[in-house]
Amino acid sequence: MKDIKKYGFVIFTFVLSAIGFLIIINGVENGADSANEYLSTSMGGSMDTDSFLVITKGYILSNFIFGGILLLVGLSFFCMSLYKFLKEMDLGD
Repeated sequence: MKDIKKYGFVIFTFVLSAIGFLIIINGVENGADSANEYLSTSMGGSMDTDSFLVITKGYILSNFIFGGILLLVGLSFFCMSLYKFLKEMDLGD
């Protein structure tokens, strides 16, 4: 049962890192799509260009920040769990 818990945590942190990486990679496309959806639903389809660009940049930035947080947390815990595994295995002796 302990092995399942340890390996499950490693898999969870790896998946968390992968999701964060994918959010960063697709951040521009998803941000532009979110801004277009906001324009069509909330504003009735028309808006000043400068305002639309500000909203688009905001959505893109929020995707980058969210993906960066997930990637940072996932990689941090992944590295700590790998260090713990290597310490338990005691490869030096």
